Parts: sequence; C-alpha cells; structure tokens
Amino acid sequence: MNIKKDFPILENKKISYLDSGATTQKPIQVINAIKELYENYNANPHRGAYGLSIEATEKYEKTRNKIAKFINARNSCEIIFSKNATESLNLIAYSYGMENLKKDDEIVLSIMEHHSNLVPWQKVSRVTGSKLNYMYINNEFELSDEEIESKITDKTKIVGITHVSNVLGTINNIKKIIKYAHKKGAIVIVDASQSIPHIRIDVQDLDCDFLVFSGHKMLAPLGIGVLYGKKEILNKMTPFLMGGDMIEYVHEQETTFAVLPNKFEAGTQNVEGVIGLRSSN
Repeated sequence: MNIKKDFPILENKKISYLDSGATTQKPIQVINAIKELYENYNANPHRGAYGLSIEATEKYEKTRNKIAKFINARNSCEIIFSKNATESLNLIAYSYGMENLKKDDEIVLSIMEHHSNLVPWQKVSRVTGSKLNYMYINNEFELSDEEIESKITDKTKIVGITHVSNVLGTINNIKKIIKYAHKKGAIVIVDASQSIPHIRIDVQDLDCDFLVFSGHKMLAPLGIGVLYGKKEILNKMTPFLMGGDMIEYVHEQETTFAVLPNKFEAGTQNVEGVIGLRSSN
C-alpha cells in the first residue's frame, strides 16, 4: 500500500517528509472533513438554536467524546480544547499553579522538558515564591530512581514530566513517576506531545492529574490542542481566559462561569481544528 497517496502534499511535491516530530502532514481524510465543515455546516457551536449551529455543536462535541475515549478519560468534560500543548501548559500554570503554590513549595521538572513546560513554571515560581527544581539525566539519558526520589519530596506540589523527549527520544516511565509523586502529595502534569501519535495512552491507568498534547503532531490541523484534567481538579480551578461561551451570568460587578468543559474554552473556538482532529484518529 502506498501511504503517500493519503497525503496530497507528498504527491504534489514528490518529496519525502522527515519532520513529523515538529508537525505532521495532513491526510486527505482531514482535509475533506474541514472542507465538509465549510460547505455544509459552518456555524458557531453553542451559540445558536438554528440548524447549522446545532449540527456544528454536535460535531464539535462528538470530537470531545472521541478524544475522551481515545485516552480513556472518565468523562468527556475532562477534555478541554486549546490552541496547542503550549497553551494547555500555560493554562495549568496560571489557573492551577498561581492559585495553589505558596512560598517554599516546590515544583519539580525534568531537565529534558520542552521550554513550554519550563518557562511558565519559572514565572510561577517567581510570582508565588515557590522553588523550581530539576531532575537530571544520567549517562544513558534517563532519569534514575535515585534522582526521582531525591528531587520529589514532601515539599513538592507539582511535577512536570515529558512522556517522550523531543530531543533525546527518551521514553520516561511516567507511571512510576506519577505513583511516587502522588505518594508525596504532588500532582503530575504529563506532556504527551511526542508520545501520543505512537504510544497508547490511558489516563486512568496512568493516574496523571493533567495531560496535554497538540493535534498537529498527530495528523490533525495546526492550532488545535488538548488539555486533559481530572474533573475534581478542574472544577476547583479558575479560568485562564475569559469571555464568550465560558460565561454563565454577567452582572456589573461580578460574573459566574459555565460548568466544565466550557469554563476553559473562552471565545469562538478553532472549530475546523476540532473537526480535523476528529478525523485524524
């Protein structure tokens, strides 16, 4: 079978593409799904009671349900659509980190983190007075048990860990790290951007508190990402972005927010990205 035929750009350009770690090319199924949206049911989800809006809402929410099943989330409301993994990580940093960390609390990251899971925590640590620590790799480019257990302590409140390093190719034993971090009372954020196209992920089995990934690394369009979070944690968090469909009621001096998942999806979303994501897996 000639898989190139599924990717128009590879047929048009007559090239071999080796940069899927940065972004994948898009198969005809994804391109056609976006074309169908604009030709047949283009409207703003959740914003109208007329036919097009209802159909757009149904397709939008079907994607959420599919992603929930794809990573075995307990509830589809635990799936938040974002722009990409970077935005998802910033949402966690601002909505959870800023609200829950205090002076002398500790954040622990691996030294192999993408800067999207590093720079936001630098700011959080400066603002909250918490301390940012790193787990370093050994000569095999891995995190040893000794390093994990010496860095994740009773003071650790947040652990950020990449599942697969985009630089080293190291596959971290995230299940073991999550188990140990929970034993110390910390929550764990998993960056699955590089792993999710290749490794079956079960968030319930892993017991991660948050997990993020970008659609564009798994055949979906650019500009669509996913944040998974445990429902009980998301419910306690305040929104990062405000306005649009994440509002319940607005008064002159105060506002109440919508329930999950709308609470974290401010404004008109990247509907074509969501539709393309559904067709990519």
